[in-house]
Amino acid sequence: MSTEKAELRLSSRGETRRLGRRLASVVEAGDLVLLEGELGTGKTFLVRSIARGLGVPAGVHITSPTFDLVHELPGRIPIVHADLYRLGEDDALAELGLLDRIGGQALLMVEWGERFPELRESPHLSIVLSIDPQGGRSCRLRGEGPRGREIFRKFQHALAADPIGRRPRAG
Repeated sequence: MSTEKAELRLSSRGETRRLGRRLASVVEAGDLVLLEGELGTGKTFLVRSIARGLGVPAGVHITSPTFDLVHELPGRIPIVHADLYRLGEDDALAELGLLDRIGGQALLMVEWGERFPELRESPHLSIVLSIDPQGGRSCRLRGEGPRGREIFRKFQHALAADPIGRRPRAG
């Protein structure tokens, strides 16, 4: 599966929120987004930012579904947010119904999904977050498969039109 990729530096939570809004502007129902990174790198914060960008109301509390495994969120498009940190068996994906959600009526965002070949083999956007030693976060984005590359190209276009990084102050 061929890929397209980029790396961004996120200096603040505000830049992560802006990243989430850019991503929200290019994802569609049926898309798969895999979020990777160690504990505490901001995967759930980024999911929350994407969800807010998709119109999930501020009154809807968005947390990691570590123990519930899957949360469904109402937005401009429905969102399925899964956290597979505690999941160990490949066949559990089928039991959760996650594989059936790919290409369906909701955006599927999965934390810790890289451990499951069935997810990695589907076209997707991969987001890898890591803590930058100089502060902030490093974010690597990769489009896998035809739809993953399309999401990535749309994201690159949105980013070129409105960069995430700090803007110079006027005057």
